[in-house]
Amino acid sequence: MAEAGQILSLFDQKDLVEIKRALMMLPEATNSGTIHHAYTNGFSPGDRITPFIKHRVIRPIEQKLGKKLSLTHGMLMKETTPWQIHTDYIKEDSNPDMALAIPLNTDPMETHTVIFNEESQVDFDNGYINTHETLEKNARYLYNDLCSHCDEHKLGYVSVRNIYKWHPGSVIYWDRKLLHCSDNFLRNNIKTKIGLVIFTHD
Repeated sequence: MAEAGQILSLFDQKDLVEIKRALMMLPEATNSGTIHHAYTNGFSPGDRITPFIKHRVIRPIEQKLGKKLSLTHGMLMKETTPWQIHTDYIKEDSNPDMALAIPLNTDPMETHTVIFNEESQVDFDNGYINTHETLEKNARYLYNDLCSHCDEHKLGYVSVRNIYKWHPGSVIYWDRKLLHCSDNFLRNNIKTKIGLVIFTHD
């Protein structure tokens, strides 16, 4: 069964400030694709910031999860448009493993990551939907609330596994095959949500 969960209170406010300060030195880079969702200022295993991230971020997560995490790449995500349903499986590595989201807000923020039960190794819009039927027990009920930015019909293809609030100091993690999305944080007058996102491989 694909793994997903949340670790609470792993980082304190000092940790978050220092991690964010280091990541803010990365050059600005927008997400791939035609629609701008976020600045995704990235780093790879050979970059100067990586030893710091491995020591201050990845090692404590490894200790909590009880498993080795091999970095594919990471990024400081400054999200201004909520992500719709997608998979993180398709990256430049051959053995995808985990995705990790570390909220960098130091104060409580009313926003979430929504993880679905369904798995996909192909693009959701142009692959998964074409080969699957809508579900009787689905996530359409989220359209009037957390997922009002998503297509209501597309929410019929997925069912909710869990909804994780962006608690300061927490880590949200999931198998990269799992479909997921942001909530519509704009409804809560949040203009930008900032987090560290890490993708790993076996």
